[in-house]
Amino acid sequence: MKPKCTVLGAVLAAVVLALTPGAAAVADDPSATPSPLPTQAHATIQAEKQLNVGSAAQSAEVSWMFWDGGAQVPAPANETLVIDARDLADVASVTVDDPRCEDDGQVITCANTDSSQSRSVAFTVRADAGATPGADGTITYTVSADHATGTTANAKVVVGIPNLVVGRLPDVTHARIGSRIDVPLRLRNTGDLATDRRVMLRWESVGGLVFDRKFSNCAYGEGDEPGEPGSRTSVTCVFPVGPDSVPAGGTVELSSPLTATVGKRVLTAVTDYSVELLRPGVEPGGGSHQGTGPALTLVRASGAGGGFEKGAEGRFTVAADNSADLAAEATTKPGRKAGEWTLDINAVNHGPASAYGIDNKAVAVVDVVLPKGAVVTGTAHMEEDDSPYGPCLLRDGSTGTAPFEAGHRHYVCTVPFGVAAGKSQLFALWVKTSKAYDGAKGTATVRPGPAGIPLHDPDASNDSATFTFGTSATPTAATPSGDTIAATGAGRTTLIATAAGCAALLGGGVIVVRYRRRSH
Repeated sequence: MKPKCTVLGAVLAAVVLALTPGAAAVADDPSATPSPLPTQAHATIQAEKQLNVGSAAQSAEVSWMFWDGGAQVPAPANETLVIDARDLADVASVTVDDPRCEDDGQVITCANTDSSQSRSVAFTVRADAGATPGADGTITYTVSADHATGTTANAKVVVGIPNLVVGRLPDVTHARIGSRIDVPLRLRNTGDLATDRRVMLRWESVGGLVFDRKFSNCAYGEGDEPGEPGSRTSVTCVFPVGPDSVPAGGTVELSSPLTATVGKRVLTAVTDYSVELLRPGVEPGGGSHQGTGPALTLVRASGAGGGFEKGAEGRFTVAADNSADLAAEATTKPGRKAGEWTLDINAVNHGPASAYGIDNKAVAVVDVVLPKGAVVTGTAHMEEDDSPYGPCLLRDGSTGTAPFEAGHRHYVCTVPFGVAAGKSQLFALWVKTSKAYDGAKGTATVRPGPAGIPLHDPDASNDSATFTFGTSATPTAATPSGDTIAATGAGRTTLIATAAGCAALLGGGVIVVRYRRRSH
């Protein structure tokens, strides 16, 4: 056995070696030396690398900062930014409205004399009268300061602004489950300059379309459950400057349409599409699956087409020959005191299609009407994303809604995002009955929601359910409290106190309940 002091000494040596800067490198390579720390801060500049300008003033900004690598060097002082626009003669002019800046013949000098001053300067650029589209020049930015190493950056200024708008796509109706559809697209350049940056096209779809991954310059994204309507899919395609540039006033189209399969759960799929000119150095992002076929290109369009949107975004829908049989279920359970009840309501989707809303609008709602002599005192809905309970709103008038408020009989419970085939959305309301309650029935009726998606419900007989409140249980020493979920509303103080007591009995432990999904 080794002496304890030897072992301890070895451990201490290892700790010292691990904590010594560059120790590992020196141990492995005696000739290696650690990189020296900077002796003063270094400036960096952040600004657009290219500015496209027209006759109207365009806003721009340049900012800077200093980096010392953690060396704790003296702070920079008397910081100066110079915007040199002399190369823009007969191309464009630069104007700065900032009290820190002075203009001397298109050489603008801005000084920071206090460390609290902003390290950014806003300015405007305007094309000179008579400058032809395509003319260009360079702005040079220079930052300097005491106790710091300065730096320089350039921005290209081009006269003319390309502006791409997307073609209008017709909605698809009566699509067969399992069929494939074509997704063409046209672009028109309504600007006065050919596109001089990369063109990015993006399609984002919810509702169950599955895009074929067949173009090498396109990235494909999908959710956790491809083909399920609640899973978002996307296609992002990037076209380089050159052959795929769109001339001013020109119209181009995809060399081949995208193709997508209508999934078996599709009711109505919604696809948003857009075009964007990427700034130099910007990565497009998008899906994690790259296409494997030939590259998609932009070619001169032929034929009249279907018209154009007013901007860079469009939308089309695919309505399938499918249906969603939504049903309402309602059950009541007595509470811990006489006259207290829990009303559980389920919106059940018997399929075959899944039903999902769009634009944060519910695909379905459950209209809940309590009988006379009964009012709602609270709801189990929580604002967390993983709450198993859907939200319920107060019915306001014959068609409107208002935020939840206890003390009423008529409520509208909304399916917040949707409900998959074979799943359900649960709602829970706490109810108080009075002596005026005579045993009458209440109703819960499922209806299409504000998303406006037709459900094509094949069975109207299960759209409505009735419920009654019988005799409430009278709590005894052997009867546990029936309220086991968080509440919004009155009469839940006992639950909080009970939870606190349980925490004390468990020695201060915390019980965490996790909910997987809204649908059950």
